[in-house]
Amino acid sequence: MVSNRSLACVAAALALPSCGLSDSPAVLDGSNEVLVAGEVQTDRGIVIGHSDGTITSFLGVPYAAPPVGALRWKAPVPPTAWTTPLDAAAFGPACAQSAGGLDQNGPFSEDCLTVNVWTPNPTASAALPVMVFVHGGAFVHGGSNSPTYDGRTLATAGAVVVTMNYRLGVFGFLAHPALTAEDAHHSSGNAGLLDQQAALRWVQTNITGFGGDPLRVTVFGESAGAMSVCAHIASPLAAGLFQRALGESGSCLMFSTPLASAETLGNSVAGALGCNTDADPLACMRSKTADEVIAAAPGSEDPATAGIRLWPNIDGYVLPEPPAAAFAAGRINPLAAFLGGINRDESTLFTRMMTIDTQADYEAAVARLVPAHTAEALALYPVAHYSSFKDAYGALLTDAVFACPTRAQTQVLAARGTPSYLYHFDRATVFGTATGLGVYHGSELEFVFGNLTVRSGTAAAARAFSAQIRGYWNRFAATGSPNGAGATSWPPRTATSDAYLSLNDSSVAASGFHAATCDVIETWHTVP
Repeated sequence: MVSNRSLACVAAALALPSCGLSDSPAVLDGSNEVLVAGEVQTDRGIVIGHSDGTITSFLGVPYAAPPVGALRWKAPVPPTAWTTPLDAAAFGPACAQSAGGLDQNGPFSEDCLTVNVWTPNPTASAALPVMVFVHGGAFVHGGSNSPTYDGRTLATAGAVVVTMNYRLGVFGFLAHPALTAEDAHHSSGNAGLLDQQAALRWVQTNITGFGGDPLRVTVFGESAGAMSVCAHIASPLAAGLFQRALGESGSCLMFSTPLASAETLGNSVAGALGCNTDADPLACMRSKTADEVIAAAPGSEDPATAGIRLWPNIDGYVLPEPPAAAFAAGRINPLAAFLGGINRDESTLFTRMMTIDTQADYEAAVARLVPAHTAEALALYPVAHYSSFKDAYGALLTDAVFACPTRAQTQVLAARGTPSYLYHFDRATVFGTATGLGVYHGSELEFVFGNLTVRSGTAAAARAFSAQIRGYWNRFAATGSPNGAGATSWPPRTATSDAYLSLNDSSVAASGFHAATCDVIETWHTVP
């Protein structure tokens, strides 16, 4: 088995029917942008959109009540309705989190459960495909207010793009016996997943008014976001909330933490807060400030672990069983189509902070990652086949955590009749080339959203590649197939052939996705 502790270290381095648009007077802010574009009636009140002349945005729209006070650690509940139109001009704050994450963008607050919508045609009759994004950040960091995730460019192809915030770390994934006891379903520790499902439920209720089709919803995510997408496929509570799914660099097949173990960890947090001996530990815990709660999270002072042990658990309600078992047995929500893949050099972002300079370092790192299969792993990834000990370990890490679970997930779905498409992202960014990180974890995101920077590169080739990727993603959301528009044909994955598309400036179809190593790793029972 791949150890949860090792995976923690890996991920921590990162992770009423709505009505149509009614016209409102346009207002200019002095920057040549049309601000007030119109109003959409949601189930909780009117929201005012803002347009650049092509795409209308609605930012910071509450989909749940602030999870503060007595609602801290509880399942999300609908927000209070508003009677004055809500000016949806700015992102809401990212959810409260510890410092040290990649691509963090403040401010931060526990009052953070909002969605953002970009639409090219905010009228109820448009019926455009909908793309709902779940951000990554190892379940402890990140937020929908990152410039990388601005949905304006992605929406220009004719889709409604939605991003969301969800509770993170000790606020989103803390289980505790008292929390379990107070919950009607005897569940705790999966509030972050319940937030995501509440956002998807908001989409089903309201997206028609923004021009979207609730019967053509694709949920997609990266890293912890992709793991979350996978978890929703396995969660009965998410049935009917989306029709297609897309995962970038992440799978939930590794989730196996039982509720009891998660509660033990929660007890340690309560202890650090001085609440375990209190007559009412939950009242005590809820009386603490957000900063105090964050400081009590395990590993929050250690950048190598960063509290990633606080991630989804098998609570019997949100996740009735380990997702690997659910996928293998077919106890999953039906999907019209699935697309998923990995980046070529997933591991470099994590191994750059590790000391693996000797054979002893290498053996120790492998033993931490796959304690039950150390000897097999050392034989499968002999140092002589790589340029360094660190590169050998990185190859194992990429396969065990990313490639093999993704390959297995698409194989299971394909075998059950779901059209499935597998990719290998092979194009380095300017930053990846300059730093030696190559095609590192998360480097596809700027191309997917079309928000190119000096990090990704902004030259003509980068812009053309971004257009290619957005074309595949948009067509998948619209039709269930990435193919069309003269692009390189993407072969579907089948039950017996792991066909995939190598995504580069000149993308090419191939087969044998990490086959030599994953054929072995899959016998270790880390994937179904």
